[in-house]
Amino acid sequence: MTTSSHNFTTPSVSVTTASGNNQSQLVATIVPDEQRISFWPQHFGLIPQWVTLEPRVFGWMDRLCEDYCGGIWNLYTL
Repeated sequence: MTTSSHNFTTPSVSVTTASGNNQSQLVATIVPDEQRISFWPQHFGLIPQWVTLEPRVFGWMDRLCEDYCGGIWNLYTL
């Protein structure tokens, strides 16, 4: 059984998978605005040139998605 839900009024995504007797749960929680500044260095700080990661993602979105025109992304932790 696989269950997934996303509610745009609440900032979390939950996915539950049951296979036989084993159960696992994946929960994504939105990063609050006051923690956004530390998100990239906290999760990618050990990667050389991590500071260029965000602009590269935005650049690829601009190239690959005709309708993409920037904006503020919601960041999540798992």
